[in-house]
Amino acid sequence: MVSSKKSLRVLAFMMVAVLMLGVAPASLAEAPAKVSIWHTFTKGQEEYINKAVNDFNASQSNVVVEALTQPYAGFTDSVYNAVNEGIGPDIIFNYSSEAAKYVDAGQLADLSQYIFDDEIGIEGFETSLVEGVMNGEVYAFSDGLIHYLPAYTTGPILFYNRTMFEELQLEVPTSWEEMEAVCAIIKDSKDMPGFAMDSVTDFVQMLIMEAPNSGYIDVENKVVLFDTQEVRAQVQWMVDMVTKGYFAIKSSGNYFSEDFNGGIIASYMGSSAGFPYIAPNGFEFAMAPVPAESWYPSWNRGPIVFYYGDDARAEGAYEFVKYFISKDVNAGWVEAVIALAPYAWTKEADAYKKYAAEDTPSGQAIKAVEANLGVVGSLPAVTGAAAIRDYLKAAIDKAAAGEMTVEEAWGECVTLSNAALQGK
Repeated sequence: MVSSKKSLRVLAFMMVAVLMLGVAPASLAEAPAKVSIWHTFTKGQEEYINKAVNDFNASQSNVVVEALTQPYAGFTDSVYNAVNEGIGPDIIFNYSSEAAKYVDAGQLADLSQYIFDDEIGIEGFETSLVEGVMNGEVYAFSDGLIHYLPAYTTGPILFYNRTMFEELQLEVPTSWEEMEAVCAIIKDSKDMPGFAMDSVTDFVQMLIMEAPNSGYIDVENKVVLFDTQEVRAQVQWMVDMVTKGYFAIKSSGNYFSEDFNGGIIASYMGSSAGFPYIAPNGFEFAMAPVPAESWYPSWNRGPIVFYYGDDARAEGAYEFVKYFISKDVNAGWVEAVIALAPYAWTKEADAYKKYAAEDTPSGQAIKAVEANLGVVGSLPAVTGAAAIRDYLKAAIDKAAAGEMTVEEAWGECVTLSNAALQGK
Protein backbone atom coordinates (compact mmCIF):
# COMPACT_ATOMS: atom_id res chain seq x y z
CA MET A 1 0.00 0.00 0.00
CA VAL A 2 1.38 3.44 -0.95
CA SER A 3 1.72 5.85 2.00
CA SER A 4 -0.27 9.06 2.00
CA LYS A 5 2.87 11.18 1.98
CA LYS A 6 4.30 9.30 -0.96
CA SER A 7 0.92 9.65 -2.70
CA LEU A 8 1.03 13.40 -2.18
CA ARG A 9 4.57 13.56 -3.62
CA VAL A 10 3.47 11.56 -6.66
CA LEU A 11 0.40 13.75 -7.13
CA ALA A 12 2.49 16.92 -6.82
CA PHE A 13 4.94 15.60 -9.41
CA MET A 14 2.08 14.83 -11.79
CA MET A 15 0.56 18.27 -11.37
CA VAL A 16 3.91 19.94 -12.06
CA ALA A 17 4.25 17.84 -15.17
CA VAL A 18 0.77 18.85 -16.27
CA LEU A 19 1.54 22.53 -15.77
CA MET A 20 4.78 22.19 -17.69
CA LEU A 21 2.99 20.52 -20.59
CA GLY A 22 0.12 23.03 -20.44
CA VAL A 23 -2.50 20.33 -20.89
CA ALA A 24 -4.47 18.07 -18.55
CA PRO A 25 -4.24 14.35 -19.21
CA ALA A 26 -7.57 12.68 -19.96
CA SER A 27 -7.17 10.42 -16.94
CA LEU A 28 -7.24 13.44 -14.58
CA ALA A 29 -10.07 15.30 -16.29
CA GLU A 30 -13.41 14.86 -14.55
CA ALA A 31 -16.04 13.58 -16.97
CA PRO A 32 -19.38 15.38 -16.92
CA ALA A 33 -22.34 13.62 -15.31
CA LYS A 34 -24.72 12.10 -17.83
CA VAL A 35 -28.42 12.58 -17.17
CA SER A 36 -31.31 11.16 -19.18
CA ILE A 37 -34.91 12.35 -19.41
CA TRP A 38 -37.64 10.00 -20.59
CA HIS A 39 -40.87 11.69 -21.66
CA THR A 40 -43.96 11.29 -23.83
CA PHE A 41 -44.36 14.91 -24.93
CA THR A 42 -44.97 15.60 -28.61
CA LYS A 43 -45.10 18.54 -31.03
CA GLY A 44 -44.37 21.93 -29.46
CA GLN A 45 -43.82 20.48 -26.01
CA GLU A 46 -41.17 18.09 -27.29
CA GLU A 47 -39.52 20.95 -29.12
CA TYR A 48 -39.40 23.03 -25.95
CA ILE A 49 -37.92 20.16 -23.92
CA ASN A 50 -35.21 19.70 -26.54
CA LYS A 51 -34.48 23.43 -26.60
CA ALA A 52 -34.22 23.56 -22.81
CA VAL A 53 -31.86 20.58 -22.81
CA ASN A 54 -29.64 22.11 -25.50
CA ASP A 55 -29.56 25.50 -23.78
CA PHE A 56 -28.74 23.91 -20.43
CA ASN A 57 -25.96 21.79 -21.90
CA ALA A 58 -24.47 24.85 -23.58
CA SER A 59 -24.60 26.87 -20.35
CA GLN A 60 -22.19 24.66 -18.37
CA SER A 61 -19.78 21.75 -18.71
CA ASN A 62 -20.47 19.63 -15.62
CA VAL A 63 -23.64 17.88 -16.81
CA VAL A 64 -24.77 16.48 -20.16
CA VAL A 65 -28.53 15.95 -20.42
CA GLU A 66 -30.24 13.83 -23.06
CA ALA A 67 -34.01 13.89 -23.69
CA LEU A 68 -35.53 10.70 -25.09
CA THR A 69 -39.12 10.56 -26.36
CA GLN A 70 -40.89 7.35 -25.34
CA PRO A 71 -44.11 5.62 -26.44
CA TYR A 72 -47.13 6.79 -24.46
CA ALA A 73 -48.64 3.32 -24.11
CA GLY A 74 -47.24 1.53 -21.08
CA PHE A 75 -44.84 4.36 -20.25
CA THR A 76 -45.05 4.16 -16.45
CA ASP A 77 -44.66 0.38 -16.53
CA SER A 78 -41.59 0.70 -18.75
CA VAL A 79 -40.06 3.23 -16.37
CA TYR A 80 -40.82 1.07 -13.33
CA ASN A 81 -39.18 -1.99 -14.86
CA ALA A 82 -36.15 -0.05 -16.07
CA VAL A 83 -35.60 1.64 -12.70
CA ASN A 84 -35.74 -1.73 -10.94
CA GLU A 85 -33.11 -3.01 -13.37
CA GLY A 86 -30.92 0.00 -12.66
CA ILE A 87 -31.05 1.16 -16.28
CA GLY A 88 -33.91 3.64 -16.09
CA PRO A 89 -34.06 7.39 -16.64
CA ASP A 90 -32.83 10.03 -14.23
CA ILE A 91 -35.90 12.22 -14.76
CA ILE A 92 -39.50 11.69 -15.81
CA PHE A 93 -42.39 14.15 -15.75
CA ASN A 94 -45.33 12.91 -13.71
CA TYR A 95 -47.38 13.45 -10.56
CA SER A 96 -46.32 13.07 -6.94
CA SER A 97 -48.52 9.97 -6.66
CA GLU A 98 -46.33 8.27 -9.28
CA ALA A 99 -43.17 9.21 -7.39
CA ALA A 100 -44.60 7.65 -4.22
CA LYS A 101 -44.31 4.20 -5.83
CA TYR A 102 -40.52 4.37 -5.50
CA VAL A 103 -40.05 5.88 -2.03
CA ASP A 104 -39.97 2.74 0.12
CA ALA A 105 -37.37 1.11 -2.14
CA GLY A 106 -35.08 4.16 -1.87
CA GLN A 107 -35.04 4.66 -5.64
CA LEU A 108 -35.54 8.42 -5.63
CA ALA A 109 -33.02 11.21 -5.20
CA ASP A 110 -33.24 13.45 -2.14
CA LEU A 111 -33.72 16.85 -3.76
CA SER A 112 -34.04 18.66 -0.43
CA GLN A 113 -30.30 18.31 0.22
CA TYR A 114 -29.67 20.37 -2.91
CA ILE A 115 -32.62 22.78 -2.72
CA PHE A 116 -31.48 24.10 0.68
CA ASP A 117 -27.75 24.01 -0.01
CA ASP A 118 -25.99 27.36 0.51
CA GLU A 119 -24.22 27.18 -2.85
CA ILE A 120 -26.54 25.40 -5.28
CA GLY A 121 -29.89 25.83 -3.55
CA ILE A 122 -33.06 27.59 -4.74
CA GLU A 123 -33.57 30.96 -3.09
CA GLY A 124 -37.10 31.58 -1.87
CA PHE A 125 -38.22 28.01 -2.46
CA GLU A 126 -40.21 27.65 0.77
CA THR A 127 -42.65 30.42 -0.24
CA SER A 128 -42.69 29.69 -3.96
CA LEU A 129 -45.73 27.37 -4.09
CA VAL A 130 -49.24 27.54 -2.67
CA GLU A 131 -49.75 25.67 0.58
CA GLY A 132 -51.84 22.88 -0.93
CA VAL A 133 -49.12 21.97 -3.43
CA MET A 134 -46.16 22.47 -1.10
CA ASN A 135 -47.49 20.50 1.86
CA GLY A 136 -49.94 18.26 0.02
CA GLU A 137 -47.52 17.09 -2.67
CA VAL A 138 -43.91 18.30 -2.47
CA TYR A 139 -43.55 17.54 1.26
CA ALA A 140 -46.06 14.68 1.34
CA PHE A 141 -43.77 11.68 0.89
CA SER A 142 -43.56 9.14 3.69
CA ASP A 143 -39.83 9.65 4.24
CA GLY A 144 -40.20 13.44 4.65
CA LEU A 145 -37.89 14.20 1.73
CA ILE A 146 -38.44 15.99 -1.58
CA HIS A 147 -38.34 13.75 -4.66
CA TYR A 148 -40.53 15.66 -7.10
CA LEU A 149 -41.13 19.28 -8.06
CA PRO A 150 -44.10 20.62 -10.06
CA ALA A 151 -43.31 22.21 -13.39
CA TYR A 152 -46.80 23.25 -14.47
CA THR A 153 -50.38 23.30 -13.24
CA THR A 154 -53.35 22.19 -15.30
CA GLY A 155 -56.76 20.93 -14.39
CA PRO A 156 -60.00 19.62 -15.83
CA ILE A 157 -62.30 22.03 -17.63
CA LEU A 158 -65.59 21.63 -19.47
CA PHE A 159 -65.54 21.56 -23.27
CA TYR A 160 -69.06 21.94 -24.61
CA ASN A 161 -70.91 22.15 -27.91
CA ARG A 162 -71.96 25.77 -27.84
CA THR A 163 -74.06 25.42 -30.99
CA MET A 164 -76.13 22.65 -29.41
CA PHE A 165 -76.42 24.40 -26.06
CA GLU A 166 -77.73 27.53 -27.77
CA GLU A 167 -80.13 25.52 -29.93
CA LEU A 168 -81.60 23.79 -26.86
CA GLN A 169 -81.42 27.01 -24.79
CA LEU A 170 -79.25 25.33 -22.17
CA GLU A 171 -77.13 27.12 -19.60
CA VAL A 172 -73.67 25.81 -18.80
CA PRO A 173 -74.04 23.69 -15.62
CA THR A 174 -72.52 25.06 -12.43
CA SER A 175 -73.42 22.06 -10.23
CA TRP A 176 -73.71 18.31 -10.75
CA GLU A 177 -77.47 18.53 -10.24
CA GLU A 178 -77.63 21.04 -13.10
CA MET A 179 -75.41 18.75 -15.17
CA GLU A 180 -77.85 15.87 -14.68
CA ALA A 181 -80.77 18.07 -15.78
CA VAL A 182 -78.91 19.28 -18.87
CA CYS A 183 -77.93 15.72 -19.80
CA ALA A 184 -81.55 14.57 -19.52
CA ILE A 185 -82.60 17.19 -22.07
CA ILE A 186 -79.73 16.34 -24.43
CA LYS A 187 -80.44 12.61 -24.20
CA ASP A 188 -84.13 13.18 -24.92
CA SER A 189 -83.50 15.67 -27.77
CA LYS A 190 -80.34 14.33 -29.41
CA ASP A 191 -80.08 10.76 -28.11
CA MET A 192 -76.47 11.18 -27.03
CA PRO A 193 -74.57 11.50 -23.76
CA GLY A 194 -74.54 15.06 -22.51
CA PHE A 195 -71.32 14.65 -20.53
CA ALA A 196 -68.17 12.52 -20.60
CA MET A 197 -64.88 12.50 -18.76
CA ASP A 198 -61.37 11.76 -19.99
CA SER A 199 -60.33 10.79 -16.45
CA VAL A 200 -62.93 8.71 -14.65
CA THR A 201 -60.56 8.55 -11.68
CA ASP A 202 -60.36 12.29 -11.18
CA PHE A 203 -64.13 12.61 -11.44
CA VAL A 204 -64.63 9.90 -8.80
CA GLN A 205 -62.08 11.60 -6.56
CA MET A 206 -64.09 14.82 -6.84
CA LEU A 207 -67.25 12.96 -5.79
CA ILE A 208 -65.41 11.35 -2.87
CA MET A 209 -64.01 14.64 -1.60
CA GLU A 210 -67.35 16.41 -1.97
CA ALA A 211 -69.25 13.71 -0.08
CA PRO A 212 -70.10 14.62 3.53
CA ASN A 213 -68.36 12.77 6.38
CA SER A 214 -65.78 11.30 4.02
CA GLY A 215 -62.16 11.68 3.00
CA TYR A 216 -59.47 9.99 0.96
CA ILE A 217 -56.58 8.37 2.88
CA ASP A 218 -55.77 8.06 6.57
CA VAL A 219 -52.01 8.29 6.12
CA GLU A 220 -51.11 7.32 9.68
CA ASN A 221 -53.25 4.18 9.79
CA LYS A 222 -52.83 3.32 6.09
CA VAL A 223 -56.50 2.89 5.26
CA VAL A 224 -58.88 4.70 2.95
CA LEU A 225 -61.53 7.07 4.25
CA PHE A 226 -64.01 6.61 1.42
CA ASP A 227 -65.61 3.44 2.78
CA THR A 228 -68.81 5.30 3.68
CA GLN A 229 -72.44 5.21 2.69
CA GLU A 230 -72.23 8.85 1.57
CA VAL A 231 -69.52 7.98 -0.96
CA ARG A 232 -71.41 4.90 -2.09
CA ALA A 233 -74.42 7.10 -2.77
CA GLN A 234 -72.25 9.37 -4.93
CA VAL A 235 -70.86 6.40 -6.83
CA GLN A 236 -74.33 4.95 -7.32
CA TRP A 237 -75.46 8.28 -8.78
CA MET A 238 -72.52 8.30 -11.21
CA VAL A 239 -73.23 4.72 -12.32
CA ASP A 240 -76.91 5.58 -12.77
CA MET A 241 -75.94 8.49 -15.02
CA VAL A 242 -73.89 6.10 -17.17
CA THR A 243 -76.59 3.43 -17.42
CA LYS A 244 -79.19 6.05 -18.38
CA GLY A 245 -76.94 7.22 -21.19
CA TYR A 246 -76.48 10.68 -19.65
CA PHE A 247 -72.75 10.19 -19.02
CA ALA A 248 -70.09 8.40 -21.06
CA ILE A 249 -66.97 6.92 -19.46
CA LYS A 250 -65.38 5.11 -22.43
CA SER A 251 -64.31 6.95 -25.56
CA SER A 252 -64.00 5.48 -29.02
CA GLY A 253 -60.31 6.45 -29.06
CA ASN A 254 -57.71 7.56 -26.56
CA TYR A 255 -59.52 10.77 -25.56
CA PHE A 256 -63.05 12.10 -25.68
CA SER A 257 -61.89 14.98 -27.88
CA GLU A 258 -62.35 12.63 -30.85
CA ASP A 259 -65.96 11.84 -29.93
CA PHE A 260 -66.62 15.50 -29.19
CA ASN A 261 -65.22 16.56 -32.57
CA GLY A 262 -67.47 14.00 -34.24
CA GLY A 263 -70.55 15.37 -32.50
CA ILE A 264 -71.49 12.19 -30.63
CA ILE A 265 -71.18 13.71 -27.13
CA ALA A 266 -72.31 17.18 -26.10
CA SER A 267 -69.63 18.00 -23.55
CA TYR A 268 -66.73 16.44 -21.72
CA MET A 269 -64.35 17.05 -18.86
CA GLY A 270 -60.76 17.10 -20.06
CA SER A 271 -57.44 18.75 -19.45
CA SER A 272 -57.13 22.48 -20.02
CA ALA A 273 -54.13 21.61 -22.18
CA GLY A 274 -56.36 19.71 -24.59
CA PHE A 275 -58.02 22.51 -26.55
CA PRO A 276 -55.56 22.34 -29.50
CA TYR A 277 -57.02 18.90 -30.23
CA ILE A 278 -60.55 20.26 -30.60
CA ALA A 279 -61.56 20.44 -34.29
CA PRO A 280 -65.39 20.47 -34.30
CA ASN A 281 -67.15 18.97 -37.28
CA GLY A 282 -69.81 21.55 -38.12
CA PHE A 283 -70.34 23.27 -34.78
CA GLU A 284 -68.77 25.84 -32.46
CA PHE A 285 -67.35 24.89 -29.08
CA ALA A 286 -66.56 26.78 -25.90
CA MET A 287 -64.80 26.15 -22.61
CA ALA A 288 -66.02 26.67 -19.05
CA PRO A 289 -65.12 25.66 -15.50
CA VAL A 290 -66.25 22.21 -14.41
CA PRO A 291 -68.92 22.41 -11.69
CA ALA A 292 -66.58 21.78 -8.76
CA GLU A 293 -68.63 22.64 -5.70
CA SER A 294 -66.18 22.18 -2.83
CA TRP A 295 -63.11 20.32 -4.13
CA TYR A 296 -61.11 20.62 -7.34
CA PRO A 297 -58.25 18.39 -8.54
CA SER A 298 -55.64 20.68 -10.03
CA TRP A 299 -52.88 18.64 -11.65
CA ASN A 300 -49.31 19.53 -10.78
CA ARG A 301 -46.99 17.58 -13.03
CA GLY A 302 -43.24 17.86 -12.93
CA PRO A 303 -39.85 16.16 -12.74
CA ILE A 304 -39.34 13.08 -10.58
CA VAL A 305 -35.65 12.34 -10.03
CA PHE A 306 -34.38 8.78 -9.58
CA TYR A 307 -31.27 7.68 -7.72
CA TYR A 308 -28.86 4.96 -8.84
CA GLY A 309 -26.16 5.26 -6.18
CA ASP A 310 -24.31 7.96 -8.14
CA ASP A 311 -24.28 11.28 -6.28
CA ALA A 312 -22.79 13.25 -9.17
CA ARG A 313 -25.51 11.98 -11.49
CA ALA A 314 -28.25 12.83 -8.98
CA GLU A 315 -26.85 16.31 -8.44
CA GLY A 316 -26.62 16.78 -12.20
CA ALA A 317 -30.28 15.86 -12.56
CA TYR A 318 -31.15 18.37 -9.84
CA GLU A 319 -29.18 21.08 -11.63
CA PHE A 320 -31.26 20.57 -14.76
CA VAL A 321 -34.49 20.58 -12.75
CA LYS A 322 -33.43 23.80 -11.05
CA TYR A 323 -32.76 25.34 -14.47
CA PHE A 324 -36.05 24.06 -15.88
CA ILE A 325 -38.18 25.60 -13.13
CA SER A 326 -36.30 28.92 -13.17
CA LYS A 327 -38.33 32.04 -13.94
CA ASP A 328 -38.00 32.50 -17.69
CA VAL A 329 -37.49 28.86 -18.66
CA ASN A 330 -40.53 27.81 -16.67
CA ALA A 331 -42.58 30.65 -18.17
CA GLY A 332 -41.84 29.32 -21.64
CA TRP A 333 -42.66 25.79 -20.60
CA VAL A 334 -46.08 26.54 -19.07
CA GLU A 335 -47.02 28.37 -22.25
CA ALA A 336 -45.88 25.39 -24.34
CA VAL A 337 -48.11 23.02 -22.37
CA ILE A 338 -50.96 25.56 -22.02
CA ALA A 339 -50.89 25.59 -18.26
CA LEU A 340 -50.68 27.80 -15.19
CA ALA A 341 -47.41 28.63 -13.49
CA PRO A 342 -46.95 26.87 -10.15
CA TYR A 343 -44.12 29.12 -8.89
CA ALA A 344 -44.35 32.64 -7.56
CA TRP A 345 -41.24 33.67 -9.51
CA THR A 346 -42.66 32.41 -12.81
CA LYS A 347 -45.85 34.40 -12.27
CA GLU A 348 -43.69 37.55 -12.17
CA ALA A 349 -42.12 36.90 -15.57
CA ASP A 350 -43.24 39.41 -18.21
CA ALA A 351 -43.71 36.67 -20.80
CA TYR A 352 -46.00 34.74 -18.45
CA LYS A 353 -48.08 37.80 -17.56
CA LYS A 354 -48.59 38.50 -21.26
CA TYR A 355 -49.54 34.89 -22.00
CA ALA A 356 -51.97 34.63 -19.06
CA ALA A 357 -53.75 37.89 -19.96
CA GLU A 358 -54.41 37.12 -23.62
CA ASP A 359 -57.99 36.58 -24.79
CA THR A 360 -57.12 33.51 -26.82
CA PRO A 361 -58.22 29.87 -26.59
CA SER A 362 -55.24 29.17 -24.32
CA GLY A 363 -56.17 32.12 -22.14
CA GLN A 364 -59.77 30.94 -21.93
CA ALA A 365 -58.62 27.43 -21.02
CA ILE A 366 -56.41 28.46 -18.14
CA LYS A 367 -59.02 30.93 -16.88
CA ALA A 368 -61.46 28.00 -16.65
CA VAL A 369 -58.93 26.33 -14.33
CA GLU A 370 -58.31 29.50 -12.35
CA ALA A 371 -62.04 29.79 -11.62
CA ASN A 372 -61.84 26.67 -9.43
CA LEU A 373 -58.54 27.32 -7.68
CA GLY A 374 -60.40 28.59 -4.63
CA VAL A 375 -61.47 25.02 -3.84
CA VAL A 376 -58.36 23.25 -5.07
CA GLY A 377 -57.19 20.29 -3.03
CA SER A 378 -54.46 17.68 -3.09
CA LEU A 379 -54.39 14.02 -2.15
CA PRO A 380 -51.65 12.23 -0.17
CA ALA A 381 -48.70 11.05 -2.26
CA VAL A 382 -48.05 7.87 -0.32
CA THR A 383 -47.15 4.33 -1.26
CA GLY A 384 -50.22 2.78 -2.83
CA ALA A 385 -51.73 6.07 -4.03
CA ALA A 386 -51.16 5.28 -7.71
CA ALA A 387 -52.72 1.83 -7.32
CA ILE A 388 -55.81 3.35 -5.67
CA ARG A 389 -56.39 5.43 -8.78
CA ASP A 390 -56.55 2.23 -10.82
CA TYR A 391 -58.93 0.57 -8.36
CA LEU A 392 -61.30 3.54 -8.39
CA LYS A 393 -61.60 3.39 -12.17
CA ALA A 394 -62.00 -0.39 -12.17
CA ALA A 395 -64.85 -0.14 -9.66
CA ILE A 396 -66.78 2.27 -11.87
CA ASP A 397 -66.12 0.22 -15.00
CA LYS A 398 -67.35 -2.99 -13.38
CA ALA A 399 -70.45 -1.42 -11.86
CA ALA A 400 -71.38 0.47 -15.03
CA ALA A 401 -70.94 -2.69 -17.13
CA GLY A 402 -73.19 -4.67 -14.78
CA GLU A 403 -70.38 -7.04 -13.79
CA MET A 404 -70.88 -6.11 -10.14
CA THR A 405 -73.29 -4.07 -8.08
CA VAL A 406 -72.00 -0.75 -6.79
CA GLU A 407 -71.83 -2.27 -3.31
CA GLU A 408 -69.73 -5.19 -4.55
CA ALA A 409 -67.45 -3.10 -6.77
CA TRP A 410 -66.86 -0.49 -4.10
CA GLY A 411 -66.21 -3.13 -1.45
CA GLU A 412 -63.56 -4.70 -3.69
CA CYS A 413 -62.04 -1.27 -4.36
CA VAL A 414 -61.78 -0.52 -0.63
CA THR A 415 -60.20 -3.90 0.13
CA LEU A 416 -57.62 -3.61 -2.65
CA SER A 417 -56.85 0.01 -1.80
CA ASN A 418 -56.19 -0.75 1.86
CA ALA A 419 -53.94 -3.63 0.84
CA ALA A 420 -51.98 -1.32 -1.47
CA LEU A 421 -51.52 1.25 1.29
CA GLN A 422 -50.25 -1.46 3.61
CA GLY A 423 -47.87 -2.90 1.02
CA LYS A 424 -49.70 -6.22 0.75
